[in-house]
Amino acid sequence: MMVTPESFRLHLGVLKQYFEMVSYPQWLECKQKGENLPQKSCAITFDDGWADNYEFAYPLLKEFSVPATIYLVSDMVGTNQSFWPERLSNLLITIAQTKAQHWSNTSLSWILNANTSYHFDKNIPTQEEFAQIISHVKHMTDQEIHSRLDQIERELKIQPATSKPDLLNWEQISEMINSGLVEIGSHTCMHTRLKEGMPEQTLENEIVKSKHTIEKHTGKPVRTFCYPNGDYTQLALKYVRSHYTSAVTTKSGWNTASSDDHLLHRIAIHEDITNDKTAFLARISGWM
Repeated sequence: MMVTPESFRLHLGVLKQYFEMVSYPQWLECKQKGENLPQKSCAITFDDGWADNYEFAYPLLKEFSVPATIYLVSDMVGTNQSFWPERLSNLLITIAQTKAQHWSNTSLSWILNANTSYHFDKNIPTQEEFAQIISHVKHMTDQEIHSRLDQIERELKIQPATSKPDLLNWEQISEMINSGLVEIGSHTCMHTRLKEGMPEQTLENEIVKSKHTIEKHTGKPVRTFCYPNGDYTQLALKYVRSHYTSAVTTKSGWNTASSDDHLLHRIAIHEDITNDKTAFLARISGWM
């Protein structure tokens, strides 16, 4: 789920040609006041708070004078932590590259039954095989997945990567906010999927504490929320409605004046389907 800086430059040029580029909060404020909305407007959002938002996307946003919203996982900002799909992918790559002989004796058995063509041999999984494995693992809770990954890394004595952090830090975030182009929203404390069975206290903390943490570090109000993986329960929706003016989902679609402010749709953009102008136009043609 990424695009290259070259593709993003292309996207911004095409979008400015066909749409009025707006900040998501700006569009929302007009909507809530009952003011006239642009016939075709577009707001850009980024999930998770990856460091490349600052390194690659932010300079292009400035160059094209285009606003955007970045949804932060508050308790992971400025850390070396990784999301579980990245941890799982890195683990499988390490096992393949180091020719680990003891993986079958570890707790990797919980993904052995995944409906995938990957057979845990000495080859690195393909992108499609990674996607199949990750999809299979999603039936577990985030806490359970992280716990099992911790156990495997201990058993195989695999050390966490020591490369530069994957996620933004607060200094980078402050710089982007101060530019006037970037609005910050909440994406929970630890990117925990808000699914049935989650204790209410945990759910409340993920939704509410994340907002307070971001506001404490930035000094700016956090008005919008993004559901991790698009998952939410009615109780989660209740808390989100109580603490945020709006929220975005992963459902694809167009938003209008009658859209639910806390269940807004978006259009996902990926490199392999938008890396030239024709492909990008095809992706957004249904919304023009």
